[in-house]
Amino acid sequence: MARDVRDLADYGGLLLATRLRRLSELLFTGVDRVYQTRGFDVQARCVPLLLLLRDNGATSITDLARQLGQSHPAVSQMSRGLAASGLLVDRQDADDERKRLLALSPAAETLMAQMADTWTAVVGAVEDLGAGVSADVPALVTALETALGRRDFATLITDRMRTQRGRIVDIIPFEPRYRADFKRLNVEWLEKYFYVEPIDEEVLSTPESSILKSGGHILLARHQGQIVGTCALIRAGRSRVELSKMAVTSRLQGLGIGRRLLLAAIAQFTRMNARTLFLESNSRLAPALGLYESVGFRHAPRPRNSSHYARSDVYMEYAPGPEVELADPAPVPKTLRRARVKRVQKKGKAR
Repeated sequence: MARDVRDLADYGGLLLATRLRRLSELLFTGVDRVYQTRGFDVQARCVPLLLLLRDNGATSITDLARQLGQSHPAVSQMSRGLAASGLLVDRQDADDERKRLLALSPAAETLMAQMADTWTAVVGAVEDLGAGVSADVPALVTALETALGRRDFATLITDRMRTQRGRIVDIIPFEPRYRADFKRLNVEWLEKYFYVEPIDEEVLSTPESSILKSGGHILLARHQGQIVGTCALIRAGRSRVELSKMAVTSRLQGLGIGRRLLLAAIAQFTRMNARTLFLESNSRLAPALGLYESVGFRHAPRPRNSSHYARSDVYMEYAPGPEVELADPAPVPKTLRRARVKRVQKKGKAR
C-alpha cells in the first residue's frame, strides 16, 4: 500500500517562515525572468533599494538598512553591486562631511522609467494571485509586518509557551501529603524577600490547626505532578477572611500561576459566607500589588492593631469595581467540588 506523502502545507503555522521563504523565492524568480526578457540588468531583490532612493533622495546605508529591515553588511554588499553596474553614485552629506550617502545615477533613473509598465504588470499579477482569497494579500503582509514590529516573533512564541504551560496547572485543595510543599514554597518566598517570622513558622508548620480547623482553606497549584504554588484563606473572625501564604516557585514565575491561584481563592471566598477579604503585603512587591489591584483589591485604611507581620506596610481589601474584568473565570476545581459534596453529605447524615 502506498504511503501518503505529506506536504509543507500539512504542518500549518509551524512552517510558515519556510513556506513564506519558498513563496518569496518563487516571486523573485518570476520577476527576474521577466526582467531578463525585457533586457533590464537588475535583480528583483535590488528594486526596493532603488525605489527608496528614488522617492526619498540620497540616503545613508544605515538608514537604508533600517528601512529595508536588512543588516548593514547586506545592504552595503547590494549597493556595491549596483554601483559597479553604474546604477548608484556615492556622494558626501552636505550637513556632515564624514557621512556618505547613496543616490541614483542618471542611468538608474532612465532604467526605472523604462521599468514602470513592468511594475504595473507585477502589481496586477499580485492581484490575480489574490483572486478568490478573502484577504488583500499586500495588506495582509503589511498587517503581519506591523504586528511583528510591535512584538517580535521570538517574544510571541515565548509568551505562547508561558500561556500553554500555565494552562496545564491544576488548582487543587490541600491534602496532608502536601504539608511539606506548602511550607517549602512559603519559606522559599520569605527567605528570598524577607525572613521567616515566628507567626509564619507556626502557621506553616501546622496548617491543619492554624488554617483549616477554623474554616479556612488552602489551595495548591500542581504542575506535572509537582506542587509549584499555594495560597491560603484564613478566617479572621466571623465575617473577615485573610488572603495569605501566597507563593509560586521561582522557576515557574511569569506563567500566570499566581493569577490562577488568586482567582480560585476569590471564588472560594465568595462561598464562605463572609463579608471582607483582605490581605497584607509590602510596598517593595510592586508586581504582586499590581496583580492584586488587577483583580479588584484596593488599598484601604488598616484596622487598628490588626497586623500580625513586621514586614507588612500595605493593607488591601477586595472591592472590585465595574472596570475589573477577571480574565480567568476561576471555576471551582473538580476535586474541590467533590470535597464540598462530601461535607454536605456528612452534614445531612448528622442531621
